Amino acid sequence: MRRAVRLFLPLTVVAATLVTAMIAAPPGFGVQAPNTMAETTAMLQKTAVIVALLAVWMIAAVTLTLLSGREIRYSSVEMRASALHCFALGLVAVTSFALTAIVFSYLIPYHVGLPLLFALGVFAILSKIYGLVAVFHAIGTLVAGSRTREQLQRRHWLRGDLAMVVIGVLVLGALRLIPIVGPIIWGFASVFGIGTALATKFGRREPWFLAYRLHLS
Repeated sequence: MRRAVRLFLPLTVVAATLVTAMIAAPPGFGVQAPNTMAETTAMLQKTAVIVALLAVWMIAAVTLTLLSGREIRYSSVEMRASALHCFALGLVAVTSFALTAIVFSYLIPYHVGLPLLFALGVFAILSKIYGLVAVFHAIGTLVAGSRTREQLQRRHWLRGDLAMVVIGVLVLGALRLIPIVGPIIWGFASVFGIGTALATKFGRREPWFLAYRLHLS
């Protein structure tokens, strides 16, 4: 009986989150139901775009986890252990990216700003992608992760880094579908992800720059 409860409880949480997301928003959120066919069509198109983007995130998360599962797991552990540090670092990083992009934009007439802006954009995008996958893993672990090694060994499902990432995508993706609240939650997750990626050096825990030691004879 306990094994069945441990198996179906995480699935129930995920299903409940999906149902909550599909119910538009309750009246307390201040979102009115569409009154015309045009509004209904626009809302359906917006939802379809979000679902398509979530499908892309699912593919990216699965691919990155298969290629770098250990790094994703290390970053997930770091984020759960030092959430405040990762969030603060993410805020600083996002602010720094924005300010640096503004500075580089003034160098465009000198044919220097474009390469620098491109390099900064690539680094920011990679940080967000890797960081969000780590966030997916952390959310999946919090929802369906095993608490003890014995519990993990008794499981036949919901085990491994890939399962945690998939559950995290489903939960966070369902929350993203909620009007008004969804984009805010996704934004906070992005900040956490960027901070985690930088704090763990993309899960490798290596110094950003090589340290040269001077040996004196």
